Amino acid sequence: MFAFGSILLTLSMAALPGDQVTTPQVRETIQRSVPYIEEQGLWWIEQKKCVTCHRVGMMVWSLDSAKRNGFKVSDRLDEWLQWAADQSLAKNDKGTVVGLGDKEGVAQILLRFDGPSVDPDQAETRKKLASLLLEGQQPDGSWKAGGQLPFQKRPAPETNRVSTMWLALTLLREGNETSVPVVEKAMQYIKASPPGKSTEWYAVRLLLATQTKDDEMRDQMVAQLRSLQKPDGGWGWMVEDESDALGTGMALYAFIVAGLDRQDASVKGAQQFLVSTQRADGSWPVKGTKEKKKESIEETAVYWGTCWAVIGLVESLPQ
Repeated sequence: MFAFGSILLTLSMAALPGDQVTTPQVRETIQRSVPYIEEQGLWWIEQKKCVTCHRVGMMVWSLDSAKRNGFKVSDRLDEWLQWAADQSLAKNDKGTVVGLGDKEGVAQILLRFDGPSVDPDQAETRKKLASLLLEGQQPDGSWKAGGQLPFQKRPAPETNRVSTMWLALTLLREGNETSVPVVEKAMQYIKASPPGKSTEWYAVRLLLATQTKDDEMRDQMVAQLRSLQKPDGGWGWMVEDESDALGTGMALYAFIVAGLDRQDASVKGAQQFLVSTQRADGSWPVKGTKEKKKESIEETAVYWGTCWAVIGLVESLPQ
């Protein structure tokens, strides 16, 4: 494993503050991250053998996004994708389907898809994975966050709301008729929910508004995300935190999906922050998202942040 706290920023490889970041610099930054995501993701698969830690989903989403946009990734990506799906649909030693306890991770596997499946087997797998998200909805329309997420440093109710938004977004994108009443109930809950304290809340709320063609809410969320952007071009995962790759990658991805011009000042600022703060090993320093580890750079947060940085940067490239 890497000694995360001791790796210096590689500013010589990036744009200096105040410079206009270029497309080649963004592409170099993305490609530099790919080996890190692959190595640390594969280590997790082989050593932890765990698909329920909201990690492998980010691995396959970020690598698949990079591959679809012309970046060189491992020939084993299809194998890892299949492993993630198979493990999510398998039963544990208690006879429970594994993915039922990791719905956010299942959503990440599904969100990587860029349109309908042409492969019948892939379409069937997606249908099975999406069906897991229909389980466990609470009477008020929400889902409880799974795995380690309830122990995050943001308020627990907000974590549940964010998980609910991610699941609703995924079900909307999958477009299965059986999910319609479930999504409608979730959207009623979401629309009645108060604003969050994390950038993730604003980013996923913007994604939902875009997906449902709620132009008024979309414009409102774009404006609010802009107002939360810091002078260095980034966002913290928590809105009051210093900028990090986790919050910045999410905000950048949401802006692009929402249709912001790739030359927009907020987009260029986010690119600038990410390009100029990447570490030599291809990762970004991110403090822990758990309450007990919020003051130090934590490996899992680093991995999530690096995956999100890659997703955001890839999507922000010129079409």
